[in-house]
Amino acid sequence: MKTFKKGLAAIVLTCATAGAMAQVGFSPTNPVGINPNGPGPMPSQGSVRLMGEASSKTGTIIHRDLEWNSSIPLNKTYAEFAPEEKAAFHALYVAMPEGDEPPFPADGMKPVFNAIRKGQEIVRARGKLNLVVTVGPDGKPLQIEDMGGVRGVNAMEMTSFAGSVLLMTKFKPAVCGGKPCTSQFPFVLDLRMK
Repeated sequence: MKTFKKGLAAIVLTCATAGAMAQVGFSPTNPVGINPNGPGPMPSQGSVRLMGEASSKTGTIIHRDLEWNSSIPLNKTYAEFAPEEKAAFHALYVAMPEGDEPPFPADGMKPVFNAIRKGQEIVRARGKLNLVVTVGPDGKPLQIEDMGGVRGVNAMEMTSFAGSVLLMTKFKPAVCGGKPCTSQFPFVLDLRMK
């Protein structure tokens, strides 16, 4: 009798496994492997909604947006800074002689921030972006250095994306001794969703 129960349990388990594999398309001739690029394309029949995303039916009580929390104005160019705003920005540098100016995005921080915010809506990385942009005397970014801070899921993707945004940004060049010069621009942004 015990042998019969064991045999019956094995048959039920085998049939259930075969049925489950048939539903997902797994077979010895069509194995499902782990794709390093993530899952395959989304099904084309019917509507698909990602879990955790708000919908017009359910809404959400969680406000998920990136906020600018720096003393550096988001909506001004360097030329529009008040003297105290310039002083706050100069304080980010170890030593800046009187009359010298650091590089700054030519159109202000808002276009840079908005582009990175759109990327963060998709990537949802955590931590603090801490990048340094080397800007040439012509206002073109030469390189980006990652000083660390973003970690966990999608950290590399977000750092790479933010670096790309900064590399495409036109800067007001730094001024050293009255002439345009190569200098660095620090970019720090807390990626916590508010």
